[in-house]
Amino acid sequence: MPAIRFPRTLSYHVALALLFATSGIMWGVWIARIPGISANLDLTRTQLGVVLPAFSVGALIAFPVAASVSTRLGSRSAIRVFGVARALLFPALALAPDAITLAIALGLAGFAHGALDISLNAQGVEIERRTTGSILSRAHGSFSLGALVGSAGAGLAAQAGFGLPLQFALPGVCAAAAFFLISPRLIDDEAVATPAIRRLETKRKWRGFGLPPRALWALGAIAFVTGIADEAIADWSTLFIRQDLGGAPIVASLAYSIYSLAMLIGRFSGDRISARLDARRILQIAGAMGATGLLFGTVLNTPLAMLAGIAIVGLGFSAIYPTLYRLAGTTPDISRAKGLATIATIAYVGFLAGPLIIGPLANATSLRMTLIGVGMLCLLLPVLGRPQREPEHTVAEPVPTIDLKHPPEPHPYSL
Repeated sequence: MPAIRFPRTLSYHVALALLFATSGIMWGVWIARIPGISANLDLTRTQLGVVLPAFSVGALIAFPVAASVSTRLGSRSAIRVFGVARALLFPALALAPDAITLAIALGLAGFAHGALDISLNAQGVEIERRTTGSILSRAHGSFSLGALVGSAGAGLAAQAGFGLPLQFALPGVCAAAAFFLISPRLIDDEAVATPAIRRLETKRKWRGFGLPPRALWALGAIAFVTGIADEAIADWSTLFIRQDLGGAPIVASLAYSIYSLAMLIGRFSGDRISARLDARRILQIAGAMGATGLLFGTVLNTPLAMLAGIAIVGLGFSAIYPTLYRLAGTTPDISRAKGLATIATIAYVGFLAGPLIIGPLANATSLRMTLIGVGMLCLLLPVLGRPQREPEHTVAEPVPTIDLKHPPEPHPYSL
């Protein structure tokens, strides 16, 4: 059978966006079908609360592994490996017969998802370095769009009476084909990454267990605070509007939808902003918007004010993670994948720490005062994001240029 090749018109930017969207579709299907899987296994809320963190634990374990694989093989090869693995593991979430098996499946799926996330972002940074223009924000927006499509499609499939195994198997097969066929259209960064990054890794000594290099401390602090605030919106805003502010159920249910929509709008317009503003300045503005939105909603203390504040937070936060990855992936004397893995790990830790911080504080004081505290914490973001002086004696690695009008032919795969 002749080899299948995508046409040259499928640019690096489009290929990366399609793969981000593919990952987002699987994420959206999973989020939408959690209630169905829980009901199918007859899990209590306590059991579900114990099982679900296995996904995040798997992702945390994957980050340093993905950094090593992307460094040695290049992000394009890592995307192919981890993307296909993520897709093939996806149906196991619907086939698990009990809570223990589901936890194992979630851990493996989380590992593949976390590794794929690092690899995709590493490829995005490489595309930005070797071509022109910013693309990471649109790539993250493509993930969000894919998640919306996946969740809507899963809901329609459930309404039509399709079984859970089919709801997961069909997206899994399509995703595996997408990662296998589209990944060759990405930049082959193996030749660039391997010799250069090995020199950087031998030059820099990592001291302490899990301690990031000093150059990433401020970015890591931004990722941690943003993770806490993001978790506050995701898990507590609906509860606050419904129970504390007395909002109608339909109004409360709009909270995360408005947040997601604002994030989507912000990310699809973020690359144009990145072309006009310095990355550090973007972090300052985005952090200020996050603080303003949370404080606006909680100080005025009405359902509509809270929804408006959530929209402001979503628009601001939409720019933070793409910008953090861009800065971490181009920090001098730190390998691209290692920098991305460091920021992703700290962000996950912040998101996981959110419930442990917000829950007890809300019980001790009130949920309103706790959310005000989170808003005050976000005031640190403009300070942490202030522009820093560039190092004086940094020797940059040569970056090969790429002719976007005539990109190199991808390696064919025979089917």
